[in-house]
Amino acid sequence: MFAIALTVLSAMVIGCSGQKGSTDEATRLMETAYKAKDYSRLMLLADSLEKIGDLLPATANYWRGYACDRMKQKDEAATYWKTSIELAGKSELEENLDTYVKSASRLANQLCLSGDYKGTLQMAQPVVARLEEMKCDTTSDYINLLIYIGLSQVSEGVSEEETQQGFHRACEKHRQNIERTHSDNAYKNAIAGLVNIAYYCVQAQKYEPALYYTSNFGELLIEYEQRPWVDTNYIDRQVGRFTIYKALALDHLGRKDEAGKTYAAFLATKFSQSAEGMTLAKDYQEGVVDIEASEEP
Repeated sequence: MFAIALTVLSAMVIGCSGQKGSTDEATRLMETAYKAKDYSRLMLLADSLEKIGDLLPATANYWRGYACDRMKQKDEAATYWKTSIELAGKSELEENLDTYVKSASRLANQLCLSGDYKGTLQMAQPVVARLEEMKCDTTSDYINLLIYIGLSQVSEGVSEEETQQGFHRACEKHRQNIERTHSDNAYKNAIAGLVNIAYYCVQAQKYEPALYYTSNFGELLIEYEQRPWVDTNYIDRQVGRFTIYKALALDHLGRKDEAGKTYAAFLATKFSQSAEGMTLAKDYQEGVVDIEASEEP
């Protein structure tokens, strides 16, 4: 089993309504430290702002978890996110609901990375059920949870039909977000989701679904490329991933000619010369599946 670094893209303060949340001084301070990647300051701010009542306890614990995760303190991050989920889950406040799903999404990502798929399902499924009951099922974090649940179901031997239903639902939610906002963030969240689904299907040797999702991935990239001022390096990286995942799926399905042509398209990308790209090229040449991918927001 290879190690996966799952792609996580999530809005900072997006509520169930999809509107920007509070822009008070506490939020501004936290966002400034977040953008500066000053994780020690994030910890200090979470402590001080919670103490004076400017930051809700659930929100403070989310940020502590986030800061610890970025500082490679994984166990501490998980503890803070679990506390955040417990606190936020008892509240009906919109800010706490936002924190509830953000903490759950981050924790699900970490649990999947560590191979704790049963733990992912036990934590994430009740969160998803509650969000759906409250009609808070449009945010990128909610959609991430659908994907993490699907990835865990694959590993836990849940029926392919049930797993694919979740993946299809996640794709449809991403498409709805794109149609509603037409924002770069919506496109990148959708691309991130399809990256995760595609490479995990390849890893799980589900080659027909892998081919289906790489096709969707490719169509979305073509659509996104038409937007003005797109980052060409970002496009090149995603095209590289799309072509190598597709080549791996085609190769294992016995469609060697198509796989070879797709692999040639992969080699034409700058991404193919990166450390990740060269590892993937070696995997393809040796006929193995050993993928490691990472995409930070």
